[in-house]
Amino acid sequence: MLLKTIMSKDQNKIVKGIKFLAIALPLMVLGPVILTIGFRALKDGIYLWLILGCLLLVTAVFLAFLGVKTILNGIFEKDES
Repeated sequence: MLLKTIMSKDQNKIVKGIKFLAIALPLMVLGPVILTIGFRALKDGIYLWLILGCLLLVTAVFLAFLGVKTILNGIFEKDES
């Protein structure tokens, strides 16, 4: 019954949200790795890796939030008909 209810909702929004989460997942892994490299390169005065790691982490959090929000809107949004 629940699966039928979910499938009757807007599938395009749900798929779009899953795509956002699929993009965010590698960034969630790559961000801390690049950030760690950045902290080790900080001894040499190189800030590029540190800035790149921070940007990847912020992007991952934003895309994850956007993905979850889009999925929830696809499931719980009222029908327009």
